[in-house]
Order: sequence, then C-alpha cells, then structure tokens
Amino acid sequence: MSAVKEVAIGSTVFRISRFDPFRQLKLLGDLQKEALPAAGSMLTAVFGGDGAAGERDEKAMLQAFRELSARLGGDALASWAERLIDPELVSFELAGREPQKLTSAHRGLAFADYAEILELLFHILEHNFAGPLVRWAGRFGPAREK
Repeated sequence: MSAVKEVAIGSTVFRISRFDPFRQLKLLGDLQKEALPAAGSMLTAVFGGDGAAGERDEKAMLQAFRELSARLGGDALASWAERLIDPELVSFELAGREPQKLTSAHRGLAFADYAEILELLFHILEHNFAGPLVRWAGRFGPAREK
C-alpha cells in the first residue's frame, strides 16, 4: 500500500499520508474504545448473526444507530476530525491551484459540506488501518479453522 493516498472528494483532491505507527496504535485504541462497540452492533444488525445479509433485524439496527449516536455526538465527531485531519499529513488541491496543507483556516475552501468531511475521515481511517488490520485478521483465520 502506498505511503500517500490520493482521493477526489467533490471538486477537491486530497493527499493523505500515514500516521507514524505509535500514533496509529494510540488512535486505534481510542477508536475501538469509543466507536467500535456501537459500530460492531450495527454490523451485526445489518448482516445478521451469521453474516447473512437477508437476516436483518430492524429493531437491532435502530438500537445500534442509537448506540452509535450516543457515543459519537457532535463534540465527539469534531474531536475525531481534529485528531485525524492533521495538516502535516493531509493536503488538498483545488483545480488550477497549488496543493496546500489542510489547516483549520483552509477548511472552508476544501469542503463543500459535512458529508465531504466524513468521507475524508473514512479515507484517513482506511489508509491508516485497513492494511494492518487485514494482515492481522489473516493470522487468526487459519487458527479459527483449527
């Protein structure tokens, strides 16, 4: 996986560099404590207990959304955005302009709406954690079969 990920969101191109491994470890610990319990409930509700998409339980999904909302209110979302959008690691480029660091002063230029912020957060998390977590999960797969 490349050290820099480039992604277009709306009319803006973002370049995302990875956090150093110790910062990744701390962020992963905080993320799993704050958000993953609710997200795990939501995934179970969406895909059913055995992973079958046809077994969705609407009550369980609503409860999972409530749980996630209780854990990630506005202050928590803003806090995660501040922690994850590091101007030293995230830059943006608008058509016809030079790339620049995504500082708090430039956020109004970079984002059209909050959905674009959430999409960038997703890409930052994916770029930093997907590869290592997939490798780690792969190590448990053979053990589970035995």
